Amino acid sequence: MAPAFRNVDLAEIDAHDLTCVVTYCPHMEALQRSIADAGVLTPLHLRALPDREPLQLVSGWKRLLACQQTGHKQVPALVYDVGELSDEAALLLAVHDNLGCRTLNAVEKGRVLQRLRERFYYPADELVKTWCPRLDVTPRLDALQAHCTLINLDDTLQHAVVTNALPLETALWIGRQGAVDRKVLLSLFVTLKLGQNRAREFITLIDEICLRDRCGVAQLWEELELDAILNDTNLPAPQRIEHLRRLLRTRRYPLLRAHEAQFEAARRQLRLPSQISLQPPPYFDGAQYQVSFRFGSREELQAYAQKLSESAVTEALEVLLKLL
Repeated sequence: MAPAFRNVDLAEIDAHDLTCVVTYCPHMEALQRSIADAGVLTPLHLRALPDREPLQLVSGWKRLLACQQTGHKQVPALVYDVGELSDEAALLLAVHDNLGCRTLNAVEKGRVLQRLRERFYYPADELVKTWCPRLDVTPRLDALQAHCTLINLDDTLQHAVVTNALPLETALWIGRQGAVDRKVLLSLFVTLKLGQNRAREFITLIDEICLRDRCGVAQLWEELELDAILNDTNLPAPQRIEHLRRLLRTRRYPLLRAHEAQFEAARRQLRLPSQISLQPPPYFDGAQYQVSFRFGSREELQAYAQKLSESAVTEALEVLLKLL
């Protein structure tokens, strides 16, 4: 049977039953103004449950919330009788009702995928093949797992992902840390708004340092006095990021900074023209330098070749070779 349309008292609806609600962190202001001015234009979907008086909300949670906030006592609704709408059909109706009018955020996508998997035993391959594309999630198993894991993180981490303060990958990594370390890391990544590539570099450095030194993030933070840098508002964010990066790299590679300083001093002593570039291997972990240069004439090429030949017999080159 088709659902019955009627105006329902808000008191008849169980507003605390969020079984079918997937919405997270909604923006309510525009909807509140609309309902205050024109009332509810799209009916809610409700269903009766056996042995329960209040009606269960299937879709329209934001409209119900806005009605409560604007003082409405009734709401137009399509009401399903007991047995007319299964649990699975109710969830799918709620999901499609949302997908039809907006893009779901990462937490909402995770809620949909997790409920389909845990409540209704949808296999992972079906979720990846069918539901990930519907939700605009990369159709891969790791992306499915990432969104399902997200909804079990602290609300502060979920909110940071939804507001684009943290990449999902970073939030998942922070979520695996202890409570004290999570607080430190959340402050770091949210305050500096690190991009994904820079965040990955910081994550790798911190992970490797903590593993090697058998310390926690909070301990590392205190030892390097990183709070002072993080909270130094006199420094622009890019400079604070670079300062923190330098300190972490120095801790991770104790000889690196000394090598870099020696390299720069020796390179200056070679007095190579700006058109000749001399680059060391990454982290000086390699057996060769890389030289490249630009020229626009036979004479320039001969001059640069002569300069390199002269550099081959200098003490500065000996210093450079010892760094490898």
